[in-house]
Amino acid sequence: MAQPTNTFDTYDGVNSIREDFADVIYNISPTDTPFLSNAGQSTANATLHEWQTDSLESATANAQKEGDDYDGDARSATTRLTNYTQISAKAVTVSGTEQSVNQAGKGDELAYQLAKIGKELKRDIEFSMVGQEQAKTAGSASVARTSASVGTWYGATAIGNYSVNGTPSAEPDGDGTQAIAGGTGRSFTEALLKAGLLKSYELGGNPDVVLMSPANKQTASGFSGVATQYKDSSDMTVIGAVDVYVSDFGEVTFVPDRFTISSRIDILQMDMWDVAYLRPFQTTELSKTGDSEKRLLLAEWTLVAKSPNANYGIFNIS
Repeated sequence: MAQPTNTFDTYDGVNSIREDFADVIYNISPTDTPFLSNAGQSTANATLHEWQTDSLESATANAQKEGDDYDGDARSATTRLTNYTQISAKAVTVSGTEQSVNQAGKGDELAYQLAKIGKELKRDIEFSMVGQEQAKTAGSASVARTSASVGTWYGATAIGNYSVNGTPSAEPDGDGTQAIAGGTGRSFTEALLKAGLLKSYELGGNPDVVLMSPANKQTASGFSGVATQYKDSSDMTVIGAVDVYVSDFGEVTFVPDRFTISSRIDILQMDMWDVAYLRPFQTTELSKTGDSEKRLLLAEWTLVAKSPNANYGIFNIS
């Protein structure tokens, strides 16, 4: 049927129809930060944060003669580790007019922008810790200090709690001073995972998290035999196809991280990691220089590997 003559419809009344503008703002950018959220928190009191690690002597056969006399056994000193605090910050400036107009989906522009950069700042810190190979640097008046990332704490001398392929141009020293570089890419396999779990256990660690990129998580979910095993025959919970992997040394959780480097798998004992804050997340009102409001959101932090040998890194995953 045709529309009756002279029918006044929405095409004619377009100038007077109110806009249908949803009073909400949609944002699907991921904000989860698995490493930062699961690591412990502590306090730093200087830009160079220091801590100590120690270990027991290797177990040996110990049988002594009756009535024997003893000299003191040789004892080893503790190891002092250090890391520098890194300043991570974002600033926002909002004009007085923007603060005054009626906003859709946000009651206060400045508050909205502060909440947004807060999420962005957490993502930046997560990336700094697990999304790159970054050695610690002291910085200067013209160069920013940097905190050593996770991958630089593997590979202590004679320990080798890392796995590389090919001949890398630089290998980590296990003290935050050296980022790995070079090497030949290889596939992530269950054999590599088992070797890492074994080494971590042999060195005294009890890893509970395997942190990896989303693509590597898909690979790990398909490891042979995993999907047919069950945690409990009564509830038939599938292991491996979801998040939990039952190893020879206990359960570990496969955790995908959108911000982690895709070329490395981190086998972690999470209670052996801290983020120490010299200055916790804080908002500062900057000097007013015109018709605008300025805010600075800042955190000064450093990564603390409380016992590097409790962890293991698989590098050069292609």
